Amino acid sequence: MAVHQKVIQTERKIRSAFIYLAETKGVDRMTVSDITKYAKINRSTFYAHYQDKFAMIDHFENQILTDIQNLMKNNLTDTMTYQDLSSGKPQTYPVVDKIIQYIDREFNLIRVLLGPKGDGRLEERVKQVLTEIIDADLFRLKGEMGMTKQIPANFAHEIIVSGLMSIIKVWLAEGNPE
Repeated sequence: MAVHQKVIQTERKIRSAFIYLAETKGVDRMTVSDITKYAKINRSTFYAHYQDKFAMIDHFENQILTDIQNLMKNNLTDTMTYQDLSSGKPQTYPVVDKIIQYIDREFNLIRVLLGPKGDGRLEERVKQVLTEIIDADLFRLKGEMGMTKQIPANFAHEIIVSGLMSIIKVWLAEGNPE
């Protein structure tokens, strides 16, 4: 087995151990020792990949945030357009489809990180990324970042971003997404 394949295999073991332990013990209560036992690797192998448990969690979260940012930046062009809902045939925006597909691929990891035993920081970080990307696209389309004049911008952002996060969290909590 090539060195590169061993690294990938070890990463999978660590990730799998993390997901299992986050579900059973919670992120706060799991230890590096727990991870190495469940992954069946040496502590030195774990430390060859991550400085500590927190660096591992940051790695997982940063990868998720980077992937979501890239999906949104590369697929927003067709997103912020008006749809006449009276036609009865609303279309899902391409970026929403791509994010749903991504969450489905990374379902278990995202579920434990955003779940009740996960890392509370991730939700705020995702909301910040969503807000920045929405603002950038509003500016691109309208020349300003405001959504509407009827609601203060901070409230409008919170309604949209928290609504998106709530939908994602309900979907993840179902355990068997449609």
